[in-house]
Amino acid sequence: MPLLENDVIFAYLNEYDPNHIIAERIFKKLQNGEINVEISSVSLIEMELIYRSEKMEDKLLKDLAAIAILPHVKYVPLTPDVAVASVYLRQTFNLTFFNSHYAATALNLDRKIISFDEAYDKVPGLKRIKPNTI
Repeated sequence: MPLLENDVIFAYLNEYDPNHIIAERIFKKLQNGEINVEISSVSLIEMELIYRSEKMEDKLLKDLAAIAILPHVKYVPLTPDVAVASVYLRQTFNLTFFNSHYAATALNLDRKIISFDEAYDKVPGLKRIKPNTI
């Protein structure tokens, strides 16, 4: 199963995001069982940090609950191996903190990540699935 990156989740949760319609289509496919994905536990931490920094914590509980009840989703825990790999990817490919964790997680799974972010294209062995192709 491919890893679903937070940029797709945020696009789904924000109706004003330019990629909202594409993300909405992916989430409908999840609901209908047409696709299965994995989500890194790090995604939940990133979501909490962003909502807190944007002073949107009042919306956090609702959005976390919406993500938590999604069918056809498997949550993947952060492991020491993934943490080590994320540091390597961050230093080698100049990825952001969270992107390095998602890349390392995807490489540890089936090497596929669903994301709008082209930064993943420079990571050898990682296949980025463009959300508009799903």
